[in-house]
Amino acid sequence: MTIIRIDPQDRWSEAVIHNNVIYYTSVPSHLIHDAYEQTKSALAEIDKILASTNSDKSHILDVTIFLVNKSDFQAMNKAWDEWVAKGSAPVRCTMQAGLMNPDYLVEIKIVAAIKN
Repeated sequence: MTIIRIDPQDRWSEAVIHNNVIYYTSVPSHLIHDAYEQTKSALAEIDKILASTNSDKSHILDVTIFLVNKSDFQAMNKAWDEWVAKGSAPVRCTMQAGLMNPDYLVEIKIVAAIKN
């Protein structure tokens, strides 16, 4: 049983792969105070990690989206709907959460399969 940790630090790893499954939490790299733009940014980061681990958004199995403000749900969904692989949408839930970085409006946690 092999566990691969991508860019491990003392406190966390960028991503973890186990049994051909990728575990990753995305945060926006562009911290504009706009939930739509932050969601697009976080989704772009997901695309990058999936490409680097031989996967893509059609292989995402499960998503948890953390939003600071319930009022941003529509803006987040707009970015999500533009991005998600049509016909291959994963299981998804969205939660309101107080995120530790006060500049973040959204964080997205995914579980994805590696392509065969």
